[in-house]
Amino acid sequence: MTQRVSIIICSYNAEADLRDCLASLELQDYPKMEIVIVNDASTDATARYLETFKSRTPAETVIVTNPSNLGVAGSRNAGIHKATGEILAFLDADCVADKSWISELVKTYEQRDAAAVGGRILDARIENIWSLSNKGHDYVAAHEGPVPFVKGCNMSFRADVLRRFMFNDEIRYGYEEILLCDSLHDAGYRVYYTPRAVVYHKHRTSAAGIFEQKYLRGMSSVWYMKKRGKFLCVYKRHVLLLAAIAALLVSGGNPTLVGFSAVCTLLFLLILLREEILFAAKTLWEMLVTFPFLVAIEMAHAAGSCAGLVKFVILPKKH
Repeated sequence: MTQRVSIIICSYNAEADLRDCLASLELQDYPKMEIVIVNDASTDATARYLETFKSRTPAETVIVTNPSNLGVAGSRNAGIHKATGEILAFLDADCVADKSWISELVKTYEQRDAAAVGGRILDARIENIWSLSNKGHDYVAAHEGPVPFVKGCNMSFRADVLRRFMFNDEIRYGYEEILLCDSLHDAGYRVYYTPRAVVYHKHRTSAAGIFEQKYLRGMSSVWYMKKRGKFLCVYKRHVLLLAAIAALLVSGGNPTLVGFSAVCTLLFLLILLREEILFAAKTLWEMLVTFPFLVAIEMAHAAGSCAGLVKFVILPKKH
């Protein structure tokens, strides 16, 4: 029996990207699906375009309009409430899906005892040194099989399971899908990755856009780790970076402190390099050319972690 799939897309001021995204969904080779588009209080021409799309497309389409901006997690939850599929798949507005994307996700549910399935995320465009530096950073796994989590722009869940948990909408910066997958694992469910279910992600290409994204991701990483009760709420590589900077600032030329700072910096750089190799998305030449830019991007991530420590750990809001 063919399972019905609802594809949920959240959009905020993304009319241009939506055109490519929805066009790719119209070309899906899967026979039984609906498209649920959540307009998160956009101020551009998104609402007008969605009405035009719905009137002309043969695909079953549901439009959800948020009266105020809810962020990604809140918008996903709004889409879940309106979706009617047995499987709920999620795609970002700035992504284009391969024509067999849904078919490959469904095959995994048919072959595996899975509550969630995610796929491979490739870079849709490399326009400059910044987008090249960010290449491959939607990495999930090297091989097909069980994984700790799936990424937000290419993930799916059994509807009955997802409705038991939903997305935590306390924060708008990311990590809500990882927190959800953790909850699934804690409840005994399995999460799988299949590289054959492919989407192409239009990553940010400007330095300012990437720095902002990484800064906010750094903040949300602290929120996530606090939610999970982690003793250390900051990534180890960020601890090394902060220790290197602090030691250098107070060293006053002291050889021991300067040496300690150098060792911490070297370990920080080695961790970054190791992750670059694990991503396996760049050639050796690309890694060499982009590494200084990657360090700058990681420093924005670390700055976000510091802000997150202050906001969520040191001075948490009182309710």
